[in-house]
Amino acid sequence: MNHKKATRLQRKGAKEILRLGEKALSYRKDLLSQDEAEELNSSNLALAKVLKTKPILFEELDTSAKRVDQALQKSGGLYYHKKAWVENIEMLLVAAIVVIGIRSFFVQPFIIPTNSMFPSFFGMQPKLYEEGESVPTLIERGIDKIFLGASHYQVVSESEGPLYLKLHNGAPFKFVKGGFPNGRFFIFPTTLREYTFEIGGKDHKLSVPAEFDLDELMATKFGGTDDLRDLRIIVDQDENFSGRERLKLSERVVGKGEVAIAFDILLGDALFVDRMSYNFITPKAGDPAVFRTGSIDEFNRKLNLLVRGIGEDKYYIKRLVGEPGDYLEMRVPESIITNGTDVRKGVPGILYRNGEPIQGNIAFRENNNRTDDLASNPNAKNVSGYPGYRTDGLLSNRKILKIPDKNSPGNPTGKKAFFAMGDNSTNSLDGRSWGFVPENEIIGRALFVYYPFTKRWGLSD
Repeated sequence: MNHKKATRLQRKGAKEILRLGEKALSYRKDLLSQDEAEELNSSNLALAKVLKTKPILFEELDTSAKRVDQALQKSGGLYYHKKAWVENIEMLLVAAIVVIGIRSFFVQPFIIPTNSMFPSFFGMQPKLYEEGESVPTLIERGIDKIFLGASHYQVVSESEGPLYLKLHNGAPFKFVKGGFPNGRFFIFPTTLREYTFEIGGKDHKLSVPAEFDLDELMATKFGGTDDLRDLRIIVDQDENFSGRERLKLSERVVGKGEVAIAFDILLGDALFVDRMSYNFITPKAGDPAVFRTGSIDEFNRKLNLLVRGIGEDKYYIKRLVGEPGDYLEMRVPESIITNGTDVRKGVPGILYRNGEPIQGNIAFRENNNRTDDLASNPNAKNVSGYPGYRTDGLLSNRKILKIPDKNSPGNPTGKKAFFAMGDNSTNSLDGRSWGFVPENEIIGRALFVYYPFTKRWGLSD
């Protein structure tokens, strides 16, 4: 007989098998036959006896443990050697509970679809392939998908002729519902923008995410401008052009099999939202805040604000520019009105908070600096990427706006209000249009950009 002593790990494993054996016998003895119950009980007793001996020899421990194991194989049911599908379901349920808990109380993932916070945060960004430039191979697309979240789009001509964009009562696209494989996460229905290109009398349809502005990309490619409407002047249109049926994008004849337009859409910044901090501290001006829009319309109706409604319950990310009790004002420099500054996307102004140019964040400083630059030179190059704040709605020129506190006269809601704007106010539907954000709708502040892997990866500001 081998007199080798059992190790501590071996003793621990045997004790666990004995625990399972005793548990299975206790819970299942009424379901077992007499022989099965006696065998499981006797094997448990034999293993318990070995575990009480001094010293515990490995050979005796191994023999007794295997006997309990064999009895459990026949009589243990779900208490022993669970089937793989049962274990997988349990693992998924535990993981789901953990994820829900983390998402509800600590951090929540959020993907930015639009560029209303550009350049602080990126929404979906285009990468345009110029004429003659090779499009990525399947392998290159796979790499770009992994590291940049990029999706490739292209229109390959099935005929020959000039390139037109078909209009829908003057609009360049229409909204459609997308399913597999174009749905959200491939399978869930989502809303898409559908564009119809015409080449040689044949329609070529292209669908992109609803939040992606393909209009500006086409304006850049075919006219060197940022407004698709300018192509009516830049590109010679047909004699019978009415502006409602189709728009000629290029004089170049596209050959059959050629790529008429190709581009990638890079995924917007994916970030974690800190849901915990606002349980202990008050949101502050300058915070990049994520909030829900579900009750915003009703809140502003109770304040008797004449604003356009949002009409949907979604998550928005904007920067808080005002706290309860603050006074906000937009002041347009006089020279902006007379020096030829491009005001098609709104009139640039300086944002004031409580009588002073707003401070406390780089976005505040750079947007106001951009307006100062335009006031001095309407053709000044935009170095920072911030376009300058624009007057609109509740923040029209020289109109002072007070943000209600919960005890302010005329506030029957009993809730504090905050004012939020996009850093890219030329392309942001924000508080100027739909009003204040009630305190209960603010979820948290942007914490960390975790994807894609670009220079913006890391802590948010």
